[in-house]
Amino acid sequence: MMRRMGVFITAAALLLSAVLLCGAAPARDPDSEMLILPRPADGWQDTYLGFLENNYDVFTALWPDGMSGVGFIDLDLDGTPEMAVFDQGASAAMGVQLFDIVDGQVCCVSSTLDSAGGAFGSEHLSPVSVCTGFFESFRLSRTVNGWCFWVNSANGTMETAWDEIVRFDNVDGVLTTVSVCDRYLEFDPSSGLVVTERYAVGGAAADGAAHARAAEVYMDGQDTGYDAAGRFLWDDLERYDTSLEGFMTMARDAAGAYRPITDYVAMAALQP
Repeated sequence: MMRRMGVFITAAALLLSAVLLCGAAPARDPDSEMLILPRPADGWQDTYLGFLENNYDVFTALWPDGMSGVGFIDLDLDGTPEMAVFDQGASAAMGVQLFDIVDGQVCCVSSTLDSAGGAFGSEHLSPVSVCTGFFESFRLSRTVNGWCFWVNSANGTMETAWDEIVRFDNVDGVLTTVSVCDRYLEFDPSSGLVVTERYAVGGAAADGAAHARAAEVYMDGQDTGYDAAGRFLWDDLERYDTSLEGFMTMARDAAGAYRPITDYVAMAALQP
């Protein structure tokens, strides 16, 4: 494949006794049988912001078109947010670089740019990358397979188009991107008609019907209404720019905009 989420105690009890997370196992309250989402690790904001500031020169070298946005989302539902950095390429759907804190160090776990993955990646770097231009594209849903974040990653040209549903898991305490299903189309430039269709499910070739069934799990899952928050350059052109000061102002505002998912999950647990 191409490299480019209480309200009331009752609500919490309904959720916490039944929740099944996609990937990360929730912690167990030692004083009860309820399952609870883990508490965020202390200092995650300082860890990510320090990483961005210390590596600003490297970032600007790897992202020649600039870094357009920063956001923090608990994609693997382990209690501590991951960091999403959007590049500013010419693509209609921007690429996203995802970072997690592993053993106290920030590392890249998914990237649309080989150079970024090479500079900040490790054995945790996934071959599955994400193309999207909005923080809100990351959806927190309750599916038949449990709770998880997922995104419809897509890109294309006048002649081709592809899209891929990517699910976010936690493997050995690290955010991991997983390809659920993908579709690739080629068009006749003169007529606009599709001349080639290819489908895959879980990375293996499949037909359109199998692709539709795999996608349906996420497209028809119960959306919690959670909209991830972050900051893009164009949100405040007077304060944000590609200089170190402007970029770090944007990143600090993005960290302050982080929204915990607990209330959204608890509310969703009340729904049929």
